[in-house]
Parts: sequence; C-alpha cells; structure tokens
Amino acid sequence: MEYVITSGALTARVDTRGAQLRALKYKDTDYLWPGGDAWGWSAPVCCPWCGAVEGGAFGHAGRTYAAGRHGFVRESEHELTARSGDTLAFALRVGEGDARWPWPFELTARFALDGCTLALTYEITNTGAETMPLQFGFHPGFIAPAGSVIRAEKADMPDGSDALAIVPGLFDGGSIDLAAPESAWFRLERPDGRGVTVATEGYPYVLLWGASGDTPFACIEPWSGYPGSGGMFERPGVTALAPGETFARTLKIALS
Repeated sequence: MEYVITSGALTARVDTRGAQLRALKYKDTDYLWPGGDAWGWSAPVCCPWCGAVEGGAFGHAGRTYAAGRHGFVRESEHELTARSGDTLAFALRVGEGDARWPWPFELTARFALDGCTLALTYEITNTGAETMPLQFGFHPGFIAPAGSVIRAEKADMPDGSDALAIVPGLFDGGSIDLAAPESAWFRLERPDGRGVTVATEGYPYVLLWGASGDTPFACIEPWSGYPGSGGMFERPGVTALAPGETFARTLKIALS
C-alpha cells in the first residue's frame, strides 16, 4: 500500500513494501526514478547488510542463511505506525527464529518533509540477547536526463575532480565506489537547472551507480558498510550492535 505526504510544493509517496520512497516531486517536477525496465526499484534501503554476501549465504550457530544482495528489509512489508500531513512512520519487526536472520531486531522508518527537503530517519534496535552485525545503506535513484552531472562538495571523484558527467557507458563496469569521501554532499545537476542534493557527511562509503549503457537514472548511495569476504562480523564498516542498543541514520534529500 502507498501513502502520500505533502508540504508546500514538496510531495512524497511511500510504499509499505520496504518502506520504499516511490516518488518525490517538487514544484510539479519529478526527481525520483519511478522504476522500470532499466531498474525496478526507486529508493530501497540496504539492510541488514550492504551489497552481495560471499557465496550468497552465511552461517551462524550451525545454521546456514540465504543472503541476497542488499539484505531483506527492502523486500519486507512494513506497518504504518504514524501519519500526518507531512510525516509518515513505519515499523518492521524481525523476531526470534526468523528464517532470514538469526538476530531479532525492531526497525522504524520516519519520513518528514520540510520546505524543499525530505528527511528519512531509520532506527534499528537489537532486541535479542546476542550482539548483532549490522550494515545499513540508502540507495535512492534519481532521474538523470542526458547532460546531467554528479557534483561533489569536494574533489572526491576518481579523477581527482569534483564533477562526474553522466555519459553512456559510465556504469558499464558497475558502481563507482568512494571510500572515506570528504564531501558533505553529492548533487545530481540536471541540464534544465534543477538539482537534487544528498547529504553524505558521516558515511564512510558513498556509491554512485546507474544502468549500463545510456542510463536514465543515477543513484547516490551513502552506506555505513561495504561488501567483503569472511563472516558477517568481518565485513568492512560493520556495526556490532549490542543487545538493547539502537543504530540510527538519517538521509536528507534537498530539491532545487
């Protein structure tokens, strides 16, 4: 089921499946990729791990768990817990004995509009008796008309500049992965003068990604963790979340 919130000229639409942002419109202009043949998603989250898991599975306490790319939260149906004109909140509970994940947790996702900005806050609490490995990442995709550019606050691009032109073939080799970028934001600048700025300060990884060939969209992805070999606790950037502890991250997206 989908819900719509509005604040002035800003409108967002969110699906209960994955608590995924499905549309973001400002001053009658669409900014978020709506999904399609090039990529079926719009703005999923990566949780409780980011990227692929080596071998497509992991083990814990003598049991093997299947592990698809980016975790299972984006596939899970969330419960609407609060709603107002410009805010939404959703919850997901993963209990003991879940076939997908051996560590129980509770998750909340809150969407809030203010002016030209959407703030999306996730909180994940370890409700079990064991320390839980956790990686978390945002994966929003934005419409990128021909001639669009991704610009960084500082010279964090692979060529040592602050700008990356979105040209055919840019992502044929996969995502462009930036470790420990200094930029507090990355912005997709469109040739029509419109732009979308993603706040990235405090995230140890930022990935830029789009479809192969002539991509109609581009993703700006702040991640807390990164794929790697070994067990779930050995993955780069993993958070060891103690029992009762809460992990929180906020993504701010500003439109112009």
